[in-house]
Amino acid sequence: MGSAVCRWTSPDGKERVYLIARHDGGFGYGSEYFSDAEFEHCWVPIGAGGSIYGSEEIAVREIHASYSWSRDVKREDYA
Repeated sequence: MGSAVCRWTSPDGKERVYLIARHDGGFGYGSEYFSDAEFEHCWVPIGAGGSIYGSEEIAVREIHASYSWSRDVKREDYA
């Protein structure tokens, strides 16, 4: 599918969203939340594999539209 370029983590630390650079040159994103359920205590995917965007800028715009808190937190880039 691709590899993560960066991520944003919600202010409460319970949700995060990743910008994905696809192998075909497109971009997408995936998200997950942290489950505090008694037998889980792990990250659970909540969205991935949806739309494909033609540029990183468009994908980031869509992330900010879907996860408004992402505009207010620092982007964590991967080296």
